[in-house]
Amino acid sequence: MMKNKKVEADNPFLPQEIIRDILTRLPVKALNRFQCVCRHWRDLFKDPSFIADHFHHSNRQNPYILFQRGHSHDNHLDLYSLGSDMQERRFQNPPLIEHLNHGKIVGSSNGLLCVQPNRLRYSRHSLLLWNPAIKEVKLVPETDFRLDFYPYGIHSIGFGFCPSLNDYKIVVAFFKNHFEMFKVYSLRSNSWKEVEYRLDACDVYYRVTHIFYRVTVNGVMFWWGDIRKDHGKHIEIVIFSFDLATEVWTVIPMPEQHSSTFSKSLMVYEGKLAFVICTKDFEHSAIHLWVREEGVGASGETWNWTKKFTSNPYPSSGLFPETMWGNEIFCRIWDGESTNTVLFNPTTEKFKDHNISKCNNMHQIFNYVESLVSVEGTKY
Repeated sequence: MMKNKKVEADNPFLPQEIIRDILTRLPVKALNRFQCVCRHWRDLFKDPSFIADHFHHSNRQNPYILFQRGHSHDNHLDLYSLGSDMQERRFQNPPLIEHLNHGKIVGSSNGLLCVQPNRLRYSRHSLLLWNPAIKEVKLVPETDFRLDFYPYGIHSIGFGFCPSLNDYKIVVAFFKNHFEMFKVYSLRSNSWKEVEYRLDACDVYYRVTHIFYRVTVNGVMFWWGDIRKDHGKHIEIVIFSFDLATEVWTVIPMPEQHSSTFSKSLMVYEGKLAFVICTKDFEHSAIHLWVREEGVGASGETWNWTKKFTSNPYPSSGLFPETMWGNEIFCRIWDGESTNTVLFNPTTEKFKDHNISKCNNMHQIFNYVESLVSVEGTKY
């Protein structure tokens, strides 16, 4: 018996479930190196269950802010990530994006980026999907439309994940006065289709004047925009939602507005859709946050807005709340000449200033988490 115990001590053993749990907590860069350890590990890193568990840990422990720098006249894909150490790190663009003359990020979801290249006039490959962590990029299939040309109209692009279908979708909304055409791309089917415009809450005349894509929450994509109702006599700010599973559109009323509203944004707060506005006077700003929650409200609707908090005044009249980062709100400050950043913690009700050099010229901001999710593309 003693001899057997000695053999066990000389040959330490970890159960496979413990090894798996350790691996799910490691950064993607390490897992990329460990693929050559053995075939079992290489296959494990491609297993959907392992990929989901790894993302769960990464999302809790290592969320990033991704921002694109550049001038409005060039749109170069000059990307940086900002981690919890508040250090900026530049992304290396894949050769395919360099070949297509850079471009801009139009969406971020579960470690995947949707990129719109600049060189649209030479190709109908108008979008790319890219996972920078595993260095994989995919040309989205050719389309029968051009994103750089829609007669007398505008387009808006959304990119998000649908948990119920385990699918990533790109939604392109074209409109002139009304919404007129919608195209949806599915990563699982690797194909486009046109979606019928079925809006279940719009029996009055309206005209879209602006639309801005912001977030996807639990498989539902949200925009906010301006509409003109009653034959153009009344302007109203509303939220447009698109369910990625059922492919049905809905118009959602906004929560209470302030006459001194300076900026507004849609975010994800505690797993729910949040609407954040910033009000200002001559010297100070304040942040107000509402959350869209299920429950019968005073009007009998099954969903209603609940106001969660109003921040203390912040000594700046140029505060722009952008997104939730962990448990804090990431904000930009614009003083007319340069951009700085500040984090607001709703729990402590405190602002923290950060001087981040690369934030100057920042014009695209996204949440980003490294993941092993594949775009079924090519490695570089």
